[in-house]
Amino acid sequence: MTPRPRDPTVLRRAALGAALALWSAAHAQATPQTPAAPLTLDAALALLGGAPSVTQAQLAVQVAQRNLDAARTALGLTVSVNGNAAYTGPGTQTAADGTTTALSSSLSGSAGVNVSLGLLPWSSNQSSLRAAQRSLDLAQANLLAAGAAARLNVYQQYSAAVLATLDIDLAARTLALRQRQLTVAQTQQAAGNATAESVLGAQAALQAAQAGQVQATASLDAARRSLGAALGQTVNATAFPTLPAETVTLPDVAALVARARTSTPDVVQARNTLAAAQDALDEQRRTATLPDITASVRYGPGGSGGLNASLNLTQGTVGAGYTVPLGAGSSSSTSDRISASLSGSYVVYSPAVSAQISAAQANVTQAQLSLTVAQQTVELDVRSRSATLQTALIGVQSKVTAVQVAQSARDTAQARLQAGTGTADDVSAAELDLAQAQRDLLEARATAQLILLQLENAAGGTR
Repeated sequence: MTPRPRDPTVLRRAALGAALALWSAAHAQATPQTPAAPLTLDAALALLGGAPSVTQAQLAVQVAQRNLDAARTALGLTVSVNGNAAYTGPGTQTAADGTTTALSSSLSGSAGVNVSLGLLPWSSNQSSLRAAQRSLDLAQANLLAAGAAARLNVYQQYSAAVLATLDIDLAARTLALRQRQLTVAQTQQAAGNATAESVLGAQAALQAAQAGQVQATASLDAARRSLGAALGQTVNATAFPTLPAETVTLPDVAALVARARTSTPDVVQARNTLAAAQDALDEQRRTATLPDITASVRYGPGGSGGLNASLNLTQGTVGAGYTVPLGAGSSSSTSDRISASLSGSYVVYSPAVSAQISAAQANVTQAQLSLTVAQQTVELDVRSRSATLQTALIGVQSKVTAVQVAQSARDTAQARLQAGTGTADDVSAAELDLAQAQRDLLEARATAQLILLQLENAAGGTR
């Protein structure tokens, strides 16, 4: 009996399938199998101190703290020394009758010490202290927000790495299944039990699995690089063993809203702007209502020198000093005595001052509105993210159900295999579907965890 010649198309397809199989095997052998260097989530979070955003925020807090320390130091006494000297050369003095009198040279001067203190609440030192405290509050809020954002970024990139690792495993298992299915299709076509379209479909499925494997590898590399960028250092880990939490508890929304309305950076900034505007308004009102009064008291000789004290009501400062006269004129026969002086002025009518007060009041009103808007915005953000978290938790439950369905389908496939009504490939496909469902469940849990972190960040971060 003469053998039937084989179809060249079938031979080419068989050769193509064999080439694909050899390529897959060679690719697997060429890929170096290095031992996994696991990186846990806690270990990644411990490296957050090197994150650029956190470092920058920490430096800003240090600068603000030093400025506050300097402002507090400026509240103390300010001590200064002063002195002067004068020289008059010799000469003559002519009287009305024509007689002349010789005048000798003279040297005079004084030396003293002065102290000053910003005593009243509106003194410049007190205002500087309040401004420095506000700057520190804002820097601390920004640091907390930067740390929270950096932690969220680490969670995101770590979760992406975990899912990419699972995707690589799924891609390898899918590739092996598609290779077996292509071989079966080619064998069936050779026996006349399958069409060319079936072989082409199996071949396309194999190629899609190969593309999925490449994509999963690229996703893992991208997640690893993004995690390194978030931590400010290179990450060479190939295993990420920390899985998302199985349960996520919905926090107290009312408590988060209350915290967001007081501690988020936008609210702190708006509150600082309002406080600065209020200080400016108070200053303008003092200028309009308080007289510019300076009072001084001196005890000492009638000429110069002695102990003196002064109070400037407008500036809110008090001062004291002691002066010693020097030189030829330093000795005086005048007994020590007390002398006092009081000077002041008061603006009775000034349209400019009234306009400045009106402008300052408008700034306060605008700052109050900005603070209200900022508080309403953060509250809306918190409540919106809370609703998103509730939706994500429902999605987690649906994925749990999907896993249960996939487990039931796997058990059915195994039972059919044992009964002789199913194939091993059917069991492999069911196990692959189960692995995919478990992967999707992990992704849903990771998404819920990330939304929870976003919710906490919207309330000002975790304290």
